[in-house]
Amino acid sequence: MNHPAQPLVATTSIEDRIAYLLADKDKLAVSLVFEHYGSLLLNIINRVVQDEAMSEGVLQTVLLKVWENGTNFDASKGTLFTWLARISRNAAIDKTRTKDFRLTQESKQAPEVVNMAEEFVVEDEADKIYLRQLISSLSADHQQLINMSFFEGYTHKEICEKLKMPLGTVKTRIRLAIKQLRSII
Repeated sequence: MNHPAQPLVATTSIEDRIAYLLADKDKLAVSLVFEHYGSLLLNIINRVVQDEAMSEGVLQTVLLKVWENGTNFDASKGTLFTWLARISRNAAIDKTRTKDFRLTQESKQAPEVVNMAEEFVVEDEADKIYLRQLISSLSADHQQLINMSFFEGYTHKEICEKLKMPLGTVKTRIRLAIKQLRSII
């Protein structure tokens, strides 16, 4: 009985193939890492960084590190995925320690503050008097923060330096003051 020719089946896993290509410094290795593990690595990074665009940049850094350090992968110490995941997590943690990351986190707060500030932009003189009366109903420390932030043009960071308060406290108190003003209006 003749059997039809069976297709050749690859006997090596994708991990083995990538490990071999990395050890051989073949550029195809990084393409295969991205193709087979890119979305998983991006999820690992994004869990730490919590910013999609920044996570994609960290993934690029990870792929470069994988390329540069591919010869260091040792299958006896763990799977390729475990090695890739560790590099990704460490790169993400490193990113959170950068000034760029901290500035991005601070700027995420800016749209919220700008939207709140737009509520208090008034042109009419009678409205200005009314707004000042509303603000005077706040506690003294909330009045000071609202005045500094919205009328004197101080940034949150400048306010915290001037008043010797933690940045988080300044932001929280301004939010509470605005919430109180909204409830009055």
